[in-house]
Amino acid sequence: MLVADWATRAATRGEPVAWLSLHKQDDSPYEFWSALIEALVLAGLPGRTEQLDGLTPPAQGTEPRFVTKVVESLLVAGVRWIVLDDVHLLHDDEVLRGLDILLAELPPEVGLVMACRSEPSIALHRLRLDGSLSDVRGKDLAFTDGEALELFAASDLSMTADAISDLVGLTEGWAAPLRMAVVVATIGGGNPAEVVASFDGDVRAVIEYVLTEVVHRLDPELVEFLYATCAPHHLSIDLAAHLSGRPDAGALLDRLCAANALVSQSGDSAWYRYHALLRSCLLAALARRDVDAPARQHRATAVWLAAHGEPATALRHALRSGDRDLLNHQLRAHGLHMVLSGRGDVVREAVASHDSLVADQRVAIIAALAALDVSDFAAADAWLSAALSRDLPSEPTYAAMLAAAVVQRSLAGGDVVAALQDSAILDIAMTGDGDVNLILLAHRGPARMRTGDYPGAIDDLEQALALARSRRFDQMVLETMSQLAGMTGSMCDFNVSLDWANQAIAFATQHGWRDSPRLAYSYLLAAWTAFQTGDPLAQKGFAELGLRALEGVNNVEVEVGVRSMHALATFEATTGRDRTEAAETFRRIWQLDSTDHVSPALISFSTPQEVRLALAVGHVDWAAEAAARVRDQMPGSAEYTFLNAQILAATGGTRDALAELGPVLDRVVPAHVPTTVVHAHVLAAALESSLGSHVRAFDALRKALLWAVPNNFRRPFIDLWPHLEPLLSSNRSRFGPAEDFVTALLTDHADPEDGSIGVIGTLLSARELDVLHDLPSRLTIPEIAQAEGVSENTVKTHIRSIYQKLGVNTRSAAVRSARERGLI
Repeated sequence: MLVADWATRAATRGEPVAWLSLHKQDDSPYEFWSALIEALVLAGLPGRTEQLDGLTPPAQGTEPRFVTKVVESLLVAGVRWIVLDDVHLLHDDEVLRGLDILLAELPPEVGLVMACRSEPSIALHRLRLDGSLSDVRGKDLAFTDGEALELFAASDLSMTADAISDLVGLTEGWAAPLRMAVVVATIGGGNPAEVVASFDGDVRAVIEYVLTEVVHRLDPELVEFLYATCAPHHLSIDLAAHLSGRPDAGALLDRLCAANALVSQSGDSAWYRYHALLRSCLLAALARRDVDAPARQHRATAVWLAAHGEPATALRHALRSGDRDLLNHQLRAHGLHMVLSGRGDVVREAVASHDSLVADQRVAIIAALAALDVSDFAAADAWLSAALSRDLPSEPTYAAMLAAAVVQRSLAGGDVVAALQDSAILDIAMTGDGDVNLILLAHRGPARMRTGDYPGAIDDLEQALALARSRRFDQMVLETMSQLAGMTGSMCDFNVSLDWANQAIAFATQHGWRDSPRLAYSYLLAAWTAFQTGDPLAQKGFAELGLRALEGVNNVEVEVGVRSMHALATFEATTGRDRTEAAETFRRIWQLDSTDHVSPALISFSTPQEVRLALAVGHVDWAAEAAARVRDQMPGSAEYTFLNAQILAATGGTRDALAELGPVLDRVVPAHVPTTVVHAHVLAAALESSLGSHVRAFDALRKALLWAVPNNFRRPFIDLWPHLEPLLSSNRSRFGPAEDFVTALLTDHADPEDGSIGVIGTLLSARELDVLHDLPSRLTIPEIAQAEGVSENTVKTHIRSIYQKLGVNTRSAAVRSARERGLI
């Protein structure tokens, strides 16, 4: 009451106040943020709430960027104060985590007031330490006799000092029962002192008082109306009319509001809510009158809400009705729609509460899709097993949904090719159900990519995107945009891939989803494009964003790609031991069994970098291990042949490396991605140049530029820059249409300290590495020779070779270069 009075005065002063009265059903991230956004929109200044209206809460969990977007939007809307009433009802860890983030990000010009019976489990201690929190405890709010007398007088109720003193003593000055006493005295009429004489401040007694004195003192028709409409948390006039059979339901609700009978209007004047205490008391009393009445009312509410476009709320009421047939019907009719709209949590709650529901194969399929949507693989496997234990469904829609679930599960870490064959998803035609078509296309597309059918994958995803947009499934819009970025990136169409990634990022930003796992793929492709085109700052930034969005990703391709990119970005941005650790991290990622289930494109893009990193830090064994893995994954491919050539080139086998590259250059062996052939031509150019074969070197370089220039594909040139720069410089003005591209390369990499490391013939031998490890010490050459058990001349020979391979002339420079490369 005090907070309400303060809020009224603040609003009168022109300080907009957003008031949110919390209920138990708000104790989940989606419900909490939805309710808060609604309150902020209602409080915002006219014409300045568009950003708030555009926000969509995450279906589960807490996304820090979403909270940041809420703060930015409420500032635009001009909200000065936020009041959260009954915060003690919030217990969900993710809701409390989001509240912590909100408190940390709110600027000084926005105040947050929390009213609660007990302190919430959030980090208030930090706010106390920095002096930005003011505590008002129960003892501070306790009414004195004089204040209680004023409270009754404000309602034109005459009370004696003794009666007030007794009431304050009984309630210990607690405001809520005092206010309830005023309500009772007002409704009861007669002598207010006599009305409150039997008032009991015990909580159980207060509840009983609500039933026997507040409710039953109303007109009989209002009492019966309350009993007939107490199941919904919120009810519209139409729903109230449906439940009560009263066409004048709107008028009855208004009478209850006017009587202050714990009924209030929601933000929309067509919707109302009963106080949670009133509602629970009414349901309990209704059950005493007719044990089946609450269940019947929940059932009627579920049917009405489902018919009026509120399937998630309808399913919760179906759950409370205890009607298994109704629950089954609701799940079959609306379950997939809820999964696609981000409300799969309600589906999982319903199925988990009635294990017998999965005896229906169709419900088991929907439950599996709901579990997969949030990467709950244990539940998904159990429900898929239940669905697959019977004959395949005869209905085309459920057959398509089952196939989509099987393929989606394989994408999270399984045999995708086998899943495609077992599910026969490639042979399934479009159904007459748009939701089913969307789930089918959205997962069939990524699966096609694993088989190398990129055009088919893109076609499926473009159809899925059109469906998601038309049906307003925003989360599926984001997912398909990200997948399209991945597909076009896998086809080496970097410009189109970056465009899709940027569209996805902008869409996610608009909805406050910057950390959504559905955006991780777009961050990966944006980082990969930046890497391929030589933009290390953008690469590192997008790699960091991708890693932050990775939690909850249910696609092994995306997870392996994002983690690999982050390790690669770390390698590019560091020196010394950190660089070696980044190379080792990259290697460990690709040693996981899950990498057997990624696409040929991801293997083709990533493994040459894995080999480059290994060679750069002196680990030819790691490089050979990576090549052997690709030999098994993609036997007879240009990618495996190129990796062998990389290793031969680094270990001094220049002519052997050229011989190994021959079949790739002549297109005798197939390449999974065109970038492999470009890499091969660039490596051949560097090798030929090192042998003095300048004509062949220029020819190889020219062939590489034919594909590299239109795609701004700089990476192969950057990787071998110390070997290529002289070749490019000496042939200036000979590159025709590629001249601008070459000029840009020479300009952007003019700094000799740009960190590029050549790998042709620069790999140190085991003996040279032993000597290199002694160079930072104060040992003289004779002492090093003695320690290594070799002659002084041998040590001198090794040192000369070390200097040559590292491109230095002194011992101190060799030590510095070796440390930068992570060799020591």
